Amino acid sequence: CYLDGTGVPQDSKCGLAWLQAAFQYGNDAEAAHETALIYEYGRHGIEVDVVAAAQWFERAAEQGNVESMTELGLCYELGCGVEQSDEKALDWYTKAANLGNPTAKFSVGEIFEEARGVPQSDEEACLWYYRAALVGDEDSKAALRRLYDIARIILPGVAEILNV
Repeated sequence: CYLDGTGVPQDSKCGLAWLQAAFQYGNDAEAAHETALIYEYGRHGIEVDVVAAAQWFERAAEQGNVESMTELGLCYELGCGVEQSDEKALDWYTKAANLGNPTAKFSVGEIFEEARGVPQSDEEACLWYYRAALVGDEDSKAALRRLYDIARIILPGVAEILNV
C-alpha cells in the first residue's frame, strides 16, 4: 500500500521497509523477490542498487522462489551485484529449471552450448532447449532450429514442436 499510495500516503521507503520485514519476520519469499525487483529496476522512486537486488534475489531463492533463482543465476552469469561465477549461475539456473522455469531451462542450454564452465555439449544443450520449447519458449525453439542437425537425432519428435 505504501509503495503506490493505496489507502495511505505514498511512502516508498516505508513500503520497502514493510516488504523487508515481511521476509525477515515471516519468511515471505515473494516479499524478498519484490524487494529485489524494486532495487534492480529502481521502482517506486528507490535508487537502483544491483548489489542489494542480488542479495534479495538470493534470500528469496534460498526460500524457494523460482523466479528469484532464475534472476540470481543471471546475476552470477553477468557478474551483476555479485562476483561473476559460471558455476553458481549454472547451479541456480538448474535449480529453477528443475522446478519448471522455461527461461532457466533455456539458460542451462546456453551454458552447455557455449561451454561456460562446463564441457561444450550441443547434445546437452538440445535437451535443455527441448524442455523449454515444450512449454512454448520461443528462444529455445530458435536454438533447436539452429542445432536441428543434432536435435533431430537425439530428440525424436522435435520436428513437430518446431513445425519443420
